[in-house]
Amino acid sequence: MNHYPLTEDHIRFYEKNGYIQLDNVLDNSEVEVLRKALAQAVEDKNKYNLNLGPRTDESYAKVFLQMVNLWERYPVLEDYVHNVRVAEIARRLTRSKFVRLWHDQALIKYPKDSKATAWHQDTVYWPMNEAGGLSCWMALDDVTMERGCMWFVPGSHKLGPLPPIDLGNVSPDNLDAVLPLSFKGVKPVAVELKPGSCTFHNGLTFHYAGPNVTDIPRRAMATIFIPAGTTYKKHTHIVGDRGNLHVGEEFHGPLFPVLARA
Repeated sequence: MNHYPLTEDHIRFYEKNGYIQLDNVLDNSEVEVLRKALAQAVEDKNKYNLNLGPRTDESYAKVFLQMVNLWERYPVLEDYVHNVRVAEIARRLTRSKFVRLWHDQALIKYPKDSKATAWHQDTVYWPMNEAGGLSCWMALDDVTMERGCMWFVPGSHKLGPLPPIDLGNVSPDNLDAVLPLSFKGVKPVAVELKPGSCTFHNGLTFHYAGPNVTDIPRRAMATIFIPAGTTYKKHTHIVGDRGNLHVGEEFHGPLFPVLARA
């Protein structure tokens, strides 16, 4: 399967709501390859000091295990990141001439002693001057509400960037605290996924994932895409200051490869 049957209706839904669910983007064999590679990364994470997220305290670890830029160490994950089928969806959703890679990240929400991921926007943590960056969140397991599926606030990307929050400090009123009054009546949508299905969401769309209260880990691979014309701004970020970019310069170079082009 080289191309996903993305339609204009899909693109318009994404533009209106700031997210979209797409089923069966990967087949079972492709998912199993990713699971095995991710298991190897988990085994290697201390040996290679893999980038494990912005915080190492015990509280944040209960949100999820986060490993970033695995594509640079594991050829199987590099192949996935360069999967044109996935990247072309991102390009078409953004109506862009091309999309680049910002970074990948494995997100594993372990069972039992698990915390929710706070409601937040992504863009406010990214070193990008322009909005439009988006993430593909690919399920590698059955992702249910009990396992901590993603929730989205439809249309919230139209609010623009709001102040960032502490992702490891979750309280029940987090959504009420961060959303303006005009959006407090908008009902969040839970998106449960089968392995190989995914969501794409705009970096400004408010989203959340509940705790994993089951006995089984919830594994996902996220890929973050940069639309053409996106420029760099100085900003502290989990992946560090990569590529020796100057402020205001368009992203380019081998650390940010073009993954799909019109």
